[in-house]
Amino acid sequence: MKKIMFAAAVLMGTSVGSAFGQGSPIITLSLHDTPSHGSDGYTNVAACGSTYSYKYSGGTGNGGDVTFIGRRPVTVVLKLNNASPSDRRYTFGDVTFEGDDNDQLSWSGNAPTNGVINDKNDVAQTASYKVMVDDATKAGCSIPCDPKIINQ
Repeated sequence: MKKIMFAAAVLMGTSVGSAFGQGSPIITLSLHDTPSHGSDGYTNVAACGSTYSYKYSGGTGNGGDVTFIGRRPVTVVLKLNNASPSDRRYTFGDVTFEGDDNDQLSWSGNAPTNGVINDKNDVAQTASYKVMVDDATKAGCSIPCDPKIINQ
């Protein structure tokens, strides 16, 4: 399974802030129950006996990666883009963290299709998180999805 990277490093002479100014970046995850053929920017992933494809937008380079600079608490808003507002097929499932030895990261699931990753960002560390998306049309089906978030 792929992971979203959180890397933190103190840079001498760097102002506190983020590559996104004072606001929180908004990252949108789009998911389809069909495979990508490679030219649409979607990444294929096998789950639940099927091939799904997902794509992140927003962030640095518009691919879901985010870079923060400085030492202050930061957040990243995650939104799951279903086909339409009435379509509730996909919802955020579990969001877990690996390598978070300093307890910097936490998930606040505000709604089935919106949530926030909180980073205390008061120590340097490299950690990762994994986003699982549930498919309501298949019992017990969760799809792993990923990009990067970097604290410098």
